[in-house]
Amino acid sequence: MTLAVLAAVVAGGYATAVGAAEIPGPTIALAAGAERTVDADPTPPQRLVDAQSAPSAVGWLDGEAVWSNTDAAAPIASISKLATALVCQEAQPVAPGDDGPVHVWSAEDRARQDAYLARDGVAFPIPVGTEVTTRQMLTLALVPSANDFAAAYAYAVFGDTETFVAAVDDWAARNGLGSLELFEPTGMDERNVASPADLVKLARLALAHPTIAEFTAMPRAELPWGIGEVESTNPLFGMLPDVVGAKTGATDVAGYNLAAAQRTTVSGRELVQIAVVLGRDSDEDRAAASAALLAALAAMPRPVETVTEGERIGTATTADGHAVPLLAEASARSVLAPGEGAARTARLRGIAAGASGRAAGAIRIDAPTGSAEVAVLTGSAISDPGYWWRFTHPALVFGWA
Repeated sequence: MTLAVLAAVVAGGYATAVGAAEIPGPTIALAAGAERTVDADPTPPQRLVDAQSAPSAVGWLDGEAVWSNTDAAAPIASISKLATALVCQEAQPVAPGDDGPVHVWSAEDRARQDAYLARDGVAFPIPVGTEVTTRQMLTLALVPSANDFAAAYAYAVFGDTETFVAAVDDWAARNGLGSLELFEPTGMDERNVASPADLVKLARLALAHPTIAEFTAMPRAELPWGIGEVESTNPLFGMLPDVVGAKTGATDVAGYNLAAAQRTTVSGRELVQIAVVLGRDSDEDRAAASAALLAALAAMPRPVETVTEGERIGTATTADGHAVPLLAEASARSVLAPGEGAARTARLRGIAAGASGRAAGAIRIDAPTGSAEVAVLTGSAISDPGYWWRFTHPALVFGWA
């Protein structure tokens, strides 16, 4: 075989090989900022509480952030009953709607009633020997804030003050309420204290507890033994819509306290905002301060665009150097309260030659309300580079480069 013939054979083989070779697929790269967290501005709630002249704190039921204008613990009065109810429920759970264990009213219970009444406390005297369900004790403790029934509930569960206080200390430590300290179940002792921020956390725990939340949301209730209808001490019932709790407290030393919660809807997302005010001068003052804080909080959550339609999420670079944009198919929004964020991640996959608008992956958005996905599509067509390019770029065609 002559050299010319050999050269022709080799050239023909090469020409056939480059024409038949499979071109490597495009190289995929994420765009800068394709994966990020979109955060809501956390500063408005802090400015809100800083403008208050007395101890205050705010937050939302769903979330961990709390904004407060002081870290100091203060007397909490009957807000103590929220902690009492939660600690007792942990020890002896009662399902929502159930009556729970029955307590027989004792001479000790009746003596405490007389003592609370002598100190201008809230009590509803009933005869010794009366059978009282746990549900009835919770109703009277949390709706009209009855000291006698809160105490009877705590001692029915724990037996004595020392055991109850030890249980509260343990429960508070496990739930991150470092400032909460109770010396008895009712709040009549001025040494029962907590910081405003820990009371927001306490309200969250109460509102998240299906049994306790049932009682904090009651504007009124009907009781036997000649008591009749009792009304909630929460002044926001009848004043604001969608109030869901949580608890009042008032003594000469503590002033007028209120942990308040209200449900609102922003762009289809249901939220519960919480406001705590301590040491106000009157029932009217605590109601006005709470209403103002709740109204301001209701206006703070905002729809935030987490993905923009047509946003460049990545680039597919073909073997012949053509850059194909990979674009978000649609926009996506999440409603975020201050302190919340929505994280987005992108999963892109290999693509072959073909028309524009083909699937190239997805963007996942993880927000407080859940997860969602937006498709990523090719922004232009991907074509075979052609025979001449193949013939002149053997290193790329055969993967030598």
